[in-house]
Amino acid sequence: MIMNNMKNKKGFTLIEILVTMSICIVLVIMAGDYITTNLRATTFASEQEIAIDNARVALENITVDLREARRSERGDYPLVIVDSQDFTWYGDVDNDSQAEKIRYALVGSELIKIIVEPGPINDYSGAGATTTIARYVNNQTETIFTYFDSNNNETDVINTIRLVNIILKINVTPERAPADYVIDTDINLRNLKDNL
Repeated sequence: MIMNNMKNKKGFTLIEILVTMSICIVLVIMAGDYITTNLRATTFASEQEIAIDNARVALENITVDLREARRSERGDYPLVIVDSQDFTWYGDVDNDSQAEKIRYALVGSELIKIIVEPGPINDYSGAGATTTIARYVNNQTETIFTYFDSNNNETDVINTIRLVNIILKINVTPERAPADYVIDTDINLRNLKDNL
């Protein structure tokens, strides 16, 4: 009788347990991969959105600043350096009635702004205050600043420049998709117009 009772009791075999555990492990791995992928995508989208918004604000600030381009306190021409990734000029960006020396340059993946106040003899030899105005800039060796004359012809002759085109390529993770987000603007140098 005891033998009979033991035969009637059903249980799981070792093979059934191993198959069930294998299926559970595969499901846990798939769920973990799905959660990780979604978390990365959400984090990337959030970071990319913040970087793009910051770049837009940076271009708006550059536009406002650059419209204040004027001669230095020593009488130097408003534009100093006109390079594809380095732009230096004079203007009163802090509204103190004195022209500061302003430089925008790409350093790594950051667009920086350096403001140098005129010294005691208006020599602009001070160190200046550096601010990062845009991060995750992915222009690398590509042009950020392009300069045009009054006929909209590209030029690098400082005293003929009347318009500056700025293109920023933003990408939080350039090694992965999606592609760069491109933001650009044109800025007329209103204090340098020929048609006044």
